[in-house]
Order: sequence, then structure tokens, then C-alpha cells
Amino acid sequence: MSAANRIETHGDAPSHDPWHGLRTAIWARLLVATLALPIGVLLGPAATQASWWVLWWALLVVGAVSALFALAVQLGRGLRVQTFLQVSVDLVLVTALAALTGGRESQFVPFFALVVIAGGLLGRFAGGLFAGAGACIAFLALPALQTVAGMRPVAAEEAGGPAPGLLVAFLATVGVLAGTLGERVRRTRDDLERTTRELDRVRVDNDVVLRHLTTGVFTVNGAGEVGYLNPAAEQVLGLRVLEHRGRPMREALPERLAPLRDLVLSTLERRLPTARAELMLKNPAGRNLPLGISTNLLMHEQDVTGVVAVFQDLTEVREMERRARRNETLAELGALSAGIAHELRNGLKPISGSVECLQRELKLEGENAVLMELIQRESQRLNRFVTDLLQYSRERDLALEHIDIGEHLKELRDELARDPRAAGVDVRLEPGEAAELSADREAIRQVWLNLASNALEAMGANGTLTLGWTPGEGDLIDVTFSDTGVGIAPDDLQQVGRPFFTTKERGTGLGLAIAQRIVERHGGTLTVTSVPGRGTTVRVALPGTIHARALAA
Repeated sequence: MSAANRIETHGDAPSHDPWHGLRTAIWARLLVATLALPIGVLLGPAATQASWWVLWWALLVVGAVSALFALAVQLGRGLRVQTFLQVSVDLVLVTALAALTGGRESQFVPFFALVVIAGGLLGRFAGGLFAGAGACIAFLALPALQTVAGMRPVAAEEAGGPAPGLLVAFLATVGVLAGTLGERVRRTRDDLERTTRELDRVRVDNDVVLRHLTTGVFTVNGAGEVGYLNPAAEQVLGLRVLEHRGRPMREALPERLAPLRDLVLSTLERRLPTARAELMLKNPAGRNLPLGISTNLLMHEQDVTGVVAVFQDLTEVREMERRARRNETLAELGALSAGIAHELRNGLKPISGSVECLQRELKLEGENAVLMELIQRESQRLNRFVTDLLQYSRERDLALEHIDIGEHLKELRDELARDPRAAGVDVRLEPGEAAELSADREAIRQVWLNLASNALEAMGANGTLTLGWTPGEGDLIDVTFSDTGVGIAPDDLQQVGRPFFTTKERGTGLGLAIAQRIVERHGGTLTVTSVPGRGTTVRVALPGTIHARALAA
């Protein structure tokens, strides 16, 4: 049963039913009448025809009275009144039965003790005293009742049983003891109910806490069998507690979770906890799952009853560390690039100037003209590279403003439609909900142009470039550029975004790196997914606001 199910079960657990005692008394009355009355008649001094008639009438009366009591209990009103009423009716029934079958010498006189005991258990101390007093009065009144009914009572000197005074004392004592016992039973039941409610409350509180923890909790009993997984553990490990509870760990945990299994079993076998360990597992999709984990022993007195493992998925932490290292490396690379770019530009300027002078003064032909053209073309390419390098290394302050993403991408679509490289490309805009970005207009425009340029070069003469946006996580808006180009190989996809990495023949490897850096400075992320031969999708998540109105295409 999961934590949520346990909470529902304990939360809905019914408390003690106060009418349970009266219901039990009704069934007990029927049982005694059905079994004990015939036996009493058979064991009587003379089982005459009259005795059997008394038996049948008694059974009929008991059945009718019990039915009426059952209906009254169903109404659920006047618990204390019904309790004393049932005790009173039972005293009347036993008194009548005893009076008709021999008075004080009747074999049914001991039934007074049963009524007294029932009165004490149902009505507690007051009920015991009431039933005891009533039984004593009824017993003493038996001769008078027999006389009224025209029957000859047994004289005291003819009686062979215990003296009336002794029996009266016995019934009074039973009443007191039964009432005392009823009080103790009631107090004990109340204490148990309070304890049960407290245990349920503590259990529910624990379940609620465990269910809402973002940290995984996993327990194993002393036999190495899976015990409990909270929802966070189920999500991280890709397991379901209902499918694995009670199974040995070596069977329940798949091979991808072998390091976790071995650590927990080692803790159980060696009786040594583990603090702040790190494991590398595999998630159900086969990707790496770094886990930070601590294990400890579950103890009952001096016995080890199991192991609890507390762990957390470190994927985001490792990703943050990777980004921090990357940013640190990029910062150092930017400083180095700035120095290199300045030195290159200082050398390119006189070279470019000298080439222009030579082209104006000399009339070169043939191979010399080709070589001069090569020098000029490569000088221009190096100048563009230096410009990109300086742009990558310099970080001007961002001028944030609210930008209508729909209008902004419309302008980009219109601009791309006039680009010669997009002559055979279908540039589409798939509008979403009206939204505004909080961004630097020129910096973000440079991101869009870099992404669009890469898409156009990947598609060549024809294809489809789709621009769109959708609500992202939190206050982010996802802007997507999807093309139908050649795609990116899986090995190359891991390198995308690194400075100077490029698959283009004349690329610098700085365009996407610059775009990614601009996006990160805005507090967003840039991710690339690609299927070789089918195209590439770049998703840029940026801070913004989604409005309620829809934007027309």
C-alpha cells in the first residue's frame, strides 16, 4: 500500500461504536434464550407440559423484545436510557421465568447474575448497582409474586439451596464488581481509542512528510526485502512500491540499480552506515543517473530491523557544476580571445591596406591576380573572424525591454524572406499565445539571426524553417527554430555550442557560442535536438509573460 493509500485508510478509520455493546447484548440474549432455556427446562426438577409452555412463551417474548430493541438501537438515540431499559426488561423476564418455574428454587435464578454482569458491563458502575439492586429486590419478591399468581411458594425450611440473604449478598457483590469492571473496561477502551487516534495521527503525519519530501526514502527489512519507497524514490528510481514491496532486493531491483542494491545490502551485512556517498546509476531510459546517498540502520532496542537509504538525484547539481566550469572556462577563453583578436587586427590592418594599394597601382594578370585576390579574400575572412572573436569576448550591458514576441518573429520572417539564401526555403511562423519577452532587442535579434543562418545553411536550396513559441516552465517562454535540414550527428551534437567547434567548411565555430552566451546572460537556456537526415530543432527558453489573448498569424 502506498503512502497516499495509507493516509486515506488511517484518516477514514472509524472510532469506537458506542452502540456496539447494546447490539452484542441483543444477540447474547437471543443466544441464551435459544440454548440455555431448553437446557434449564430439561434440568429442572420436573419437566412438565406447563414447563414447556413457559419455555415457548419465554422464547416468543425474548424474540419480540429483542426485535424491538434492535429497532430502537437502529434509531441511535438515548443510549443510556436504552441501556437501563434493556437491563430492566431482562430483570422482568428472569423474574417472571423464575416465578413460573419454582420461585427461589427455580433453575433460572442464576440468570439474575447474568443480568447483573451485563448491566455492569453496559452501564458501568451505575448500571451494575442498578442491576444488582433490581436483582436483589426481584429475588426477594419471588414468593410474593408466586402468591399473587396463585402458586404456592416454597417455604424457607423446605428450600435446599443457599440462604436468601447469602444470594442477595452475592448479587449485590456481583453488581459492584461488574460495575467496577465496566468502568475499567470503558476507561481502557477510551485510552486505547486515544492511543489509536494518536498513532494514526503520527502515522498520517509521517506519511504526509515522506510523501512530500523531494528526497527519496527507501527502506529494506532485516531479511533484505524491499519495504517502503516514497513517491520521490519511485520517480527517481523508476520503481513502484506496490510491485516490489516484500520482494528480495536482488530480485526486485534491476541491474541498472545494482550499485544502490549492493550499497544497501553491504550496510545491512556489515552493520555500518554510509554517509554522503555518490553512485552512478542508470534511469529507465538508459541515461546516467548520479545519486547522492546516505544509509543508516533501523534499530529496535539492540536488534537491526533493516536499513533506510536517503538519496537525491544529482543530475541538476552536476549540470549546474558543468555550466559553472564551462562559464569559468569561457570567461578565461574570452580574455585570451580578446588579446589574440587585438594582435590579429593590428597585423591585418597594414596587410589589408597594402593589398588595396597594390591592387590600385599594379595591373596584375594571370596567376598573380589570382594570388592577390586570395590574399584579399582571406584577409577579409580573418577580419570577420576577429570581429566575431571580439564580439564573443566583449559583454556590453543588456538594455532589457518588453518585446512582443509575435511581432518580433514576424519581422524576422519577413527579413529572411528577402535573404538570397532562403530563395527556395519556406519560412513559416506558427503563432502561439500573445507573449512578451524581457530581453535586449539587438542582442536577441543577433541570436535569431545566428539560428536562422545555421538553419538555412543546413537546408541548402530548399526546405522548411518553422518559427514558433509556447509557454515554458515557470515564467519562461520557449522560442523554437525547426528546420528540415541534414541534421547533426549524435557525436557532433554533444560538441554543439562549444567555441571554435564547427562542421562548416568556412565556419568559425563562434556563431552558436555567441548566441548561447547571450541567452544565458538573459537567464535562459538554449538546447539543440536533432535527428540526422530529418532536421534540427533549437529551443530557446527566455524570461517573459504570456497574455490571455491569442495572436493571429
